[in-house]
Amino acid sequence: MSINSKLVTFAQNELVLSHNETERERIKASVGQLEKILKDKLGNNIKEFVRFGSFTRNTILPRQYDPQSDVDLMVIFNTSAGRKTPGTYRKWILDVVSAAYPNSVSKKDFPAVKLLLNHIMFDIVPAYTEEFYLGSKLYYIPDSGDSWRSTTPNDINDSLASKNTQYGNNVIRNTIRLCKHWNAGAGYPLESYLMEKDIINLIYWGNEDTYERFLKTLDSIAGRRAGVRQALDYIQQYKGTWSQPANEAKQFEWLQKLLPGLK
Repeated sequence: MSINSKLVTFAQNELVLSHNETERERIKASVGQLEKILKDKLGNNIKEFVRFGSFTRNTILPRQYDPQSDVDLMVIFNTSAGRKTPGTYRKWILDVVSAAYPNSVSKKDFPAVKLLLNHIMFDIVPAYTEEFYLGSKLYYIPDSGDSWRSTTPNDINDSLASKNTQYGNNVIRNTIRLCKHWNAGAGYPLESYLMEKDIINLIYWGNEDTYERFLKTLDSIAGRRAGVRQALDYIQQYKGTWSQPANEAKQFEWLQKLLPGLK
């Protein structure tokens, strides 16, 4: 099996939390149950829920490969009778999930409440919206100092879907998953969402497989890091030249230093 085939198999079979419809539906059911519990307890204080983040983009990794992997849920609070502080809303959420899931780990972790349920971490983020003419909305989530800041949930989902389809063979989504696994193994030098956004915004050329795209992308986003630079340089060296044959075993050995879960 070629190195590219091994990488594709790894990215599409191992680095996928919801690699089959059964697992995906199980996660959706857990989110739905969580939403129901919050709504039942907090009633009209909750206006709506918005699911966002890497789970909605299908770039979320199993916690085996990314211990910080989580499913993001935004709880939009009703502010028609006045707006509370972020800390108040977070306490409401924490009290509900702690009572509903007494055997699970739940805690406040700015700006969210974290709930570890069935080996899946949920990030539950309080929010409110301002609505404008023709249905446009602004979303606000907690900021430092118990204040609020604006955000745009799921802002890169359409861009990823479009670019992944345009480029073909799921290369872009595979590359993001591989880079997220590298990032986790390296101790998270890059913030996950911003890294995904940077990868999507790169200029892509046709006729590149997952192996080539991953190497070029990692070079672009982290090529100045000593360990990454060394590995990329050795991989390039072992690709061979006119006077030296390629050595796939050595390429794969250095690739495993970047992707410790790759077998």
